[in-house]
Amino acid sequence: MVWCEDMDHEQRQGAALLRLLHLLWLLPYSRTAPEGFPMVDVFTLKPLEFGKPNMLVCFISNLFPPTLTVNWWHHLDPVEGIGPTFVSAVDGFSFQAFSYLNFTPAPSDLFSCVVTHEIDNYTAIAYWVPHDALPSDLLENVLCGVAFGLGMLGIIVGLVLIVYFRKPCS
Repeated sequence: MVWCEDMDHEQRQGAALLRLLHLLWLLPYSRTAPEGFPMVDVFTLKPLEFGKPNMLVCFISNLFPPTLTVNWWHHLDPVEGIGPTFVSAVDGFSFQAFSYLNFTPAPSDLFSCVVTHEIDNYTAIAYWVPHDALPSDLLENVLCGVAFGLGMLGIIVGLVLIVYFRKPCS
């Protein structure tokens, strides 16, 4: 009788280890949200330049069913007059959506895209703050200087090679 009790204990341990092994197998996938809960990201459509019109894109993925509400906020104020949200199907029973907001960036901006999944009232928020912005004139001047320098170096090397190989052999 003791042997049967030990076997039950060993079977319970084995079953617990199998459940643990199943959880360890799923560990690499734990960074993604469960199926159907929206994941949100916000980015600019064009490179960031302060004072020049741009567009913020709110990208919503991992969405099922595709019933959602998207609201934009600037600091603590809701943004009015946003365009429609575009929803498209991806592999399986998942959808993705895009919402767009026209704006002119300033260094002190703080925008947020608030996505509410209408089925279960799950809310996901993504924030956008400006960072690593280069003034457009500086970027253009640096790129132009690098291109000019490389061009001049090519001309000099070309002339040196022409003169070197044009010498008569004695």
